[in-house]
Amino acid sequence: MEAEVHILFSSDYYEICDFKCLCNECTKSKTEYNEHLSLCITRLGNFYYNAFRGSLDTYTGSVLISKPGYDYTVTHPGEIPDECTIIIFKKIFYEDIAGQLQLNAHWFFSNKDIQSLLLKTSPQLEQLHYSLLQAARHRSPGKLEMDSIVMEILEDVLSRFTNYEMPEALPARLKKHHLVTIEKAKQYLSEKLSKNISLEELAKHCCISPFHFSRIYKTFTGYSVYQYLQLMRLKHAEMLLGTALPVADIAFQSGFNSIDYFSAAFKKQYKLSPSAFRASRKKTAGFLK
Repeated sequence: MEAEVHILFSSDYYEICDFKCLCNECTKSKTEYNEHLSLCITRLGNFYYNAFRGSLDTYTGSVLISKPGYDYTVTHPGEIPDECTIIIFKKIFYEDIAGQLQLNAHWFFSNKDIQSLLLKTSPQLEQLHYSLLQAARHRSPGKLEMDSIVMEILEDVLSRFTNYEMPEALPARLKKHHLVTIEKAKQYLSEKLSKNISLEELAKHCCISPFHFSRIYKTFTGYSVYQYLQLMRLKHAEMLLGTALPVADIAFQSGFNSIDYFSAAFKKQYKLSPSAFRASRKKTAGFLK
């Protein structure tokens, strides 16, 4: 299986890789051995990750977590090559979290019959992923900034191991006809986060009727378009509250055209006003020092 793999960022504990498959027909890869704990966030395309006794159907909106020590293969069901962001955690980091989280007692890490799990991304995780790519691709990011985003992504993933449920499989026909639609929509929402986006505008961009678009978007993501964008904007605002930007600027940069509405929406989601949230974050940072 042919692929382009570029390391976007590397630290002492992990590497962020941009993976682009170059296959132009349905193929199955050779058996490979996974040596590291990794998170694979699918941006485009569709593939099956085959490991041990299971096969996981991955496409946009899914994150694949794999633990070290297992063989695997990859199968492509369609003609569109996949593109993924893969966060590979180095052995020293895996050993560290094994001690911190008592992984030997954790159902996923201790069960030798499970090599990998598939999780659905949330709008917040999608926003973290987009911010990670923007930082790695378009400027020279600070190490602490990248570490912070990667750790938040990992914590988000690990937190959903409690009460874990396998994502419901989507019909192959639905993926064939509308996977690209959802990919285009997510990219548009990420790039136009601060703009006043209408359903008509978004559906037109995806070449589909607004009514049909609304239905398939919720089928793929579990959220209405409005809910999805609102949670992305609030996550973006949360990240900016760690900077020195005034709250008003953060509201407008996150797509809110009213400071009062932003404050109310933020408090509803985080149980604190933006100013109180910023103060609590500064207090926690000072305590950690």
